[in-house]
Amino acid sequence: MRRVKGRAGDANTLQFGAQLSESAIRQIHAMLRDARAPLIDPTAGNIDACRERLNEAAGALQNLLGTLPHGDPKQNVTLAPPLASLRAEIGQVAVLLDSAAAFHMGWMHRAASMVSGYTADGTPATPEPARRVSLEV
Repeated sequence: MRRVKGRAGDANTLQFGAQLSESAIRQIHAMLRDARAPLIDPTAGNIDACRERLNEAAGALQNLLGTLPHGDPKQNVTLAPPLASLRAEIGQVAVLLDSAAAFHMGWMHRAASMVSGYTADGTPATPEPARRVSLEV
C-alpha cells in the first residue's frame, strides 16, 4: 500500500486546529462570565465594566470566527457543543442587560413623574422642558 505524503499532517493540523478553537471558545466563555457577574447589581459602574469586557469578548469572537475552518463535518460536530454553550452565555448576558435597561428606564420614568406629578386620569405627566424663554413685547 502506498502512502500519500501530507495526509497525516493534514489530520493532525485539523485536530490541532479544533483544540485551538475549543480553547478559544472556552476563553471567550470565561470572558462572558466575567462580564455577566457585575450585572447582578446593575449600577452604572458595573454596566460600564460589563461593556468593556463585552467589547474584549466581541473582538476575541471575531478573531475566532476568522480562524474556524469551514466545510469540515468532523470539526463542526466537535465544536457544536462549546459553541452552543457560548450562545447560551451570550443569551444570559443579553437578558441581564435588557433587565438592567428596563430597570433604569423604570426609574427614569418614576423620577419624571415625581417631578411633574400626575394627570387627572392618574398617568404620569410629561415633564416640562427644563428651560424656557418667555418674551413680552
